[in-house]
Amino acid sequence: MSESKITNEVSQQFLRRTPVKLRQFSRLLNDMVSMDIDPLRVKALLSQVDKTREACVAQGFDSTAKLLNQLLKQLSLNENALETQKPLLKRLSAKLQQHSEKLELGVRPEKESIAKPVVNAVVTTSDAATGLQTAEKTHAAEVAARLSHFEDEIEKEEARTEEDLKVEEEGAEEDNIYLDQGSIIFVSESEERYSTLIAQFDSIGIEVKQASDMEQARQQATEDRSAVIVAPLNYAELNDQLEDNDIETVRTPLIYTGKEDTQVERLQALRSGGTGYLVEPVSMTRMLDYLERQYDIHADSPYRILVMEDSKAQARFYEKILSKGHFEIRVVNDPRVLLEALRSFEPETILMDMQMPTCSGIELTRIIRQMPRYANLPIIFLSAEESTAKQNLALMSGGTAFIVKPVQKDQLKFMADLYSRRYRELNPQIGINPDTGIAYCPQFKQNISVEAARATRNTGNVALALLQLDQTDLLIKNTQFSSINLAVQQLAVILKKRLRKTDIIGHFQTGQVGVILTTGTRQDWLTIMDEIRLQFAELFQQQENQFTISTGVSPLLTNWDAHQWVDVCSQAVAKAVEAGGDQVEVCKAD
Repeated sequence: MSESKITNEVSQQFLRRTPVKLRQFSRLLNDMVSMDIDPLRVKALLSQVDKTREACVAQGFDSTAKLLNQLLKQLSLNENALETQKPLLKRLSAKLQQHSEKLELGVRPEKESIAKPVVNAVVTTSDAATGLQTAEKTHAAEVAARLSHFEDEIEKEEARTEEDLKVEEEGAEEDNIYLDQGSIIFVSESEERYSTLIAQFDSIGIEVKQASDMEQARQQATEDRSAVIVAPLNYAELNDQLEDNDIETVRTPLIYTGKEDTQVERLQALRSGGTGYLVEPVSMTRMLDYLERQYDIHADSPYRILVMEDSKAQARFYEKILSKGHFEIRVVNDPRVLLEALRSFEPETILMDMQMPTCSGIELTRIIRQMPRYANLPIIFLSAEESTAKQNLALMSGGTAFIVKPVQKDQLKFMADLYSRRYRELNPQIGINPDTGIAYCPQFKQNISVEAARATRNTGNVALALLQLDQTDLLIKNTQFSSINLAVQQLAVILKKRLRKTDIIGHFQTGQVGVILTTGTRQDWLTIMDEIRLQFAELFQQQENQFTISTGVSPLLTNWDAHQWVDVCSQAVAKAVEAGGDQVEVCKAD
């Protein structure tokens, strides 16, 4: 068939999406030529190439469909065989780029041969349209065979990266600041300079140390990975301009305090290793607020990333990459349930595909931005779209950043970490969830830390209860996020009615609500939690979806910190679930 101008016989949607996909495939092939073959990425590419090939066949673009068939043949090879085909992959990449350019101009590409068929390839086609139609009849089964071919390769890849994952997680933990586990080191030759702050921090259960010079303070900090150093500005001796790499270096948190608030003082603090600067006089409230914003005292909570991607293979690729970092990932493949997932998961960053069926990423972003509670939520677009105008349109719709596919692993992890960290610093979500009327997760975890310190000082009789929706995993698997939201809302209503006003209620994890019981005995806690369990089950007894909860309760023992308290309570919940669910497990106070 000779080249001809495309008319209305082809949908505008096809003309808009296909060139973008072809350029994406071209870039991915170039990456494969220049780097080691990644089985997981190949599988994700296979799925997308096959979908695009089917669209080309449906629209009568036999030449482009044949080109994609040849690409599928190459991708069906094992990892070692694919390494030997890199010269051909490079030529395929160039042809894909040519087809993309012609389609954007509204020109139907000519049929042309790229290379001789690979021996033992799964797909066979002829130049004749009848041959292509014959191959189409058995294509679905053949593609399934190709996809299954990569399962073993992916398992090997995951096994190879398991040790790397462990190392990365350990490394990430070194950067965390836990005020309820670490300490504040005050540096001064005069015991009076920070005496008020020292007494106040000590009164709320935060460990305080003193040092007479910076050398002693740094030595103490090396022995306590969660330490924060506070020192007067006169200890800042360096004032030479820093190199860019030095500015970005991760250092021990060091806050200088001074009498003036000018650029001169702030530059001197920075150049002397300072990570913060406060103007004297400094109150405990102001310093604590600064520490909470500057250093993640909730760093034990992984950053919550929501992946909105209609391609399951591509979503799994992103999930595997992010699983190597400090992230909790929720994948949504159906754009129609995004808002339900958003409300139940409360992400700190969204990775948004741009082109999806039924609803585009730009449309979803505009909807999200209409909701005040998500006005500042980072939304990172992931798309093969190279047009600057279209990228700008995505950003103008409310997007925060744009990553062009194929996505580089390190870039994805860096961007997800960067924007989630900033969002948590600037939007700690301290306050009440308007849907449930109880505290957000970060605020509730902070309440746990405060109550743990207070009860330890006052030898109070306090308990932590974690109530878990037994059906959470199944509901997530079936993308029934609205059901989770409904169940948690109803549970919150029951808790607020049944508990004392002095008790503290808040979100803990997806499908999980926590309660700090500020007084009572083991029998009291067992009785009230069992009554709440029964009342909750009865509420849904006559409904189509029947929900139950498992509850773990742990008293706070002497010398426990908040982390030990939560760990023991979580174990109690797990024990209740393992025993069949719909029951209460109370730890013994010993």
